[in-house]
Amino acid sequence: MTRSGRSAAPHPPSQGAMGYLQLPAPDVARSAAFYAGVFGWSVDEHGSFEGPGVMGHLTGDVAVSTSGGPLLWLMADRLYPTLELVAEHGGVVRGGPRLDGGRRWLVEVDDPAGNRLGIAVLGGHPQSQTMIMVRDVEASSRWYQKLLGLRSDHGGAFYERLTAGGVLVLQLHHRDADHHHGPIGDADAPLGNGVLLWFGEVTDFDAAVGRAAELGAVVVKAPHRNPPEGQGNGPGHRELWVLDPDGYTVVVASPDGEAHEP
Repeated sequence: MTRSGRSAAPHPPSQGAMGYLQLPAPDVARSAAFYAGVFGWSVDEHGSFEGPGVMGHLTGDVAVSTSGGPLLWLMADRLYPTLELVAEHGGVVRGGPRLDGGRRWLVEVDDPAGNRLGIAVLGGHPQSQTMIMVRDVEASSRWYQKLLGLRSDHGGAFYERLTAGGVLVLQLHHRDADHHHGPIGDADAPLGNGVLLWFGEVTDFDAAVGRAAELGAVVVKAPHRNPPEGQGNGPGHRELWVLDPDGYTVVVASPDGEAHEP
């Protein structure tokens, strides 16, 4: 916005940039729901759309081409959720994803009108996706959701996926369920021994301490600074150690540097 309250005039497209895109859509409303739901485009009631770096119109005046011609490739953040959204919004996934140059995944899909599209997802890096064996998946799910604000991404009595910001951070598996791969541990052995479930960068640390108290969690180590006061600033955060319902030790840590000492 300018000081006068008016929106600044948009910059004209650069030489050679794609300025406008017409997409065939015999059923504009159905195609609009697809592009809004899968890629987050803004589409009005007339079929005009805007997305990151693209604007155009869904139109019934252009024939759908199911083969040949240019192929529009769109970027997506994550592979599996995007392909699930494609199917949920009336699209069709054409074949399995393929790794291109070890750097990105490529997969072709059809939108509801039959337009062939390419989806590209940049490859990620290895990341921890811890799975623990629990006695009651649903109760443990509620416990972690309340303590840390995690969200259920699966649900059910035998298996659960818990996410933060759309990223998988913890998996819960019932101790008596085979779940396609056999038991993941000895159901008769004590749970939690030697395992620390560490959740760092918890911005609302003080609130999390309060939620742990509301849950009646057994405190292993009360809130404390790491390292202790006067012993330096690395990592300079606070920690709370508690036991979850199955006896796993859970560490809740504030962001590194949050307890910095001058």
